[in-house]
Amino acid sequence: IRLYRKQWYQRRVREHYYILNLTELIAPSNNKSGMRSGIAAVQSSHYVAPVFTPRDDNRAVNFELIPHYVEFLLHSGVDGVLVGGSAGHGILQTTRERLEIVKAFISASKGRLAIIVHAGCGGLADTKLFCEELSTIDEVDGIMLSAPMFYPYTNTSGLEEYLVEAGSSCKGKAVLYYHFPSLTNLTYDIVGLVRTMKRKIKNFVGIKYTACDKDEYKRLIGERIKIFLGFPNMIMHGAQTQGIDVSMITGPTNFLNTVMMAIVSLVVEGDVRKATKIQNDLDAFMKGIVVDGELMAGMTHIMDYAGLPMGIPIMPLSDLTEYQKKKIKKHLMSPASVHRFIDMIDTYDVSSSKDSTNLISFSLLGMIVFLGVSMVSNKVKRYL
Repeated sequence: IRLYRKQWYQRRVREHYYILNLTELIAPSNNKSGMRSGIAAVQSSHYVAPVFTPRDDNRAVNFELIPHYVEFLLHSGVDGVLVGGSAGHGILQTTRERLEIVKAFISASKGRLAIIVHAGCGGLADTKLFCEELSTIDEVDGIMLSAPMFYPYTNTSGLEEYLVEAGSSCKGKAVLYYHFPSLTNLTYDIVGLVRTMKRKIKNFVGIKYTACDKDEYKRLIGERIKIFLGFPNMIMHGAQTQGIDVSMITGPTNFLNTVMMAIVSLVVEGDVRKATKIQNDLDAFMKGIVVDGELMAGMTHIMDYAGLPMGIPIMPLSDLTEYQKKKIKKHLMSPASVHRFIDMIDTYDVSSSKDSTNLISFSLLGMIVFLGVSMVSNKVKRYL
């Protein structure tokens, strides 16, 4: 059985040899040099990566890595970035640091990506000042606002006033709202809040919907706004509901964007069975990288396998322990994971050029091969 499994696995590796080089993704990019800017760029974006903030071992921002990071995203079909969101730990950074990071991503993208910036701060005055600063940067296409955290409230009248005030400082930029109730611990009618923002904020275009309430999501679609899904387990439902217009800003866009593009493509083509299979595989993958509740740290650790180490996060956050890293590695190396990842790549005929999503290239398989080679080499070294 072991010999058969080894031969079967080696055959699949040969068939997908192009995936082995983790730093050279070959998925065709959907980005074009003549990309629209401003509100139109936000409206036309579908696969937006909520970028991590790369840091070094001293927790200083690693600006040198950002150009490589951007190229990696472009090659996987990403058409926009959200800078300074929950994945980028923006709320923990100074305004000056946030601006420097935004400018670094603008410089690296060279007009090839829509640039959305999360501008939420601890108080209204700081948020308005940050929004005003961002409004002076031509390359910033959209500004995302969020509810202030720490103080719980259920009456949305204060929140509505806060967002309207902040939104008035976003001159000439698309305005979005970051809805993330499980993080903010706030309970309110998001549909009612959206209606108020549509009425009172001139350039309000949509929201990042990081929740799993399908009925609420359906009601939001009826408001005719741009909706970016925030949870990867909602992708298939979003594709079934919105078709090719479904959009997302979710953590795995950083490293599994082509897989999510495949889910949408399969649903649109009517192959729900295969789409369900990939969605279940994606959910299993994400579940496996969550160790002791550390989802964000698990996602940034996955970037190490793509040759993009995100370093040690800003305080008070901490890096994964060696035990937690080994636990993720064990999950990736399990036989079930190997078969699942190869199935995800084998879902499409790699020789077909009908659609760019036919190449699910980020190295789910490459990750496994990388890990497998390192494990074998370590055993050989011990033997010698």
